Amino acid sequence: ALGGAIEGGGKALGGAIEGGGKALGGAKALGAHDADFDVDGGGVLAAMGFAGIPITVSVSFVAFIAWFLSVMSAQPLHAALGGVVPSWLLSSGLGLGCFAAGMVTAGFAVRPLRPVFVTKRAPGRDALMGRVCTISSGSVTARTGHATFEDGGAGVILNVVCAKPNELKRGQPALILAYDAERRVYEVEPVDWLLPEELEQLQDPARAAALARVKARG
Repeated sequence: ALGGAIEGGGKALGGAIEGGGKALGGAKALGAHDADFDVDGGGVLAAMGFAGIPITVSVSFVAFIAWFLSVMSAQPLHAALGGVVPSWLLSSGLGLGCFAAGMVTAGFAVRPLRPVFVTKRAPGRDALMGRVCTISSGSVTARTGHATFEDGGAGVILNVVCAKPNELKRGQPALILAYDAERRVYEVEPVDWLLPEELEQLQDPARAAALARVKARG
């Protein structure tokens, strides 16, 4: 009888989780990624702690916690109320109760994971103008060269050139002046070439971009 009750509770729990998954899926309207969207913005689900968490991760946490609670509470519940309440009613109530508890508990459990799923976008080409990159190739010529730009993440690898004779080499900083769309390269020059007052402008992105435009025209 207990096995049948647990099986019934499992079916009820499965139905509750499936319905909850559809409810979570509806959160795509709140803001989502196409491949593996996550709950974002406002709403009940976001308030429960699922904001910024991929839907597959959220559903997995809810399903596991609800299943665990169902397994742990099925026997004591049926032993206490099996002679008073019909088995099917106990199983259904157990499934719904465990799902609700799983939603609340999972909401707290996934919150520490939110920073893991924060997507950092690489800066656009215009945003790189006037910024300082680090040369990663042995030299930079008018035809070839490589550099990296630290964007706070894994970094961005750039193809760079310098039209003027220079002594740029691996590890040295260079100022990004412009982007050549035809050749798909960034024009740079050594930071050492800047005057003291020009170096101060690099602290302000807007002034640094203006400086880069002037240097590119020169």
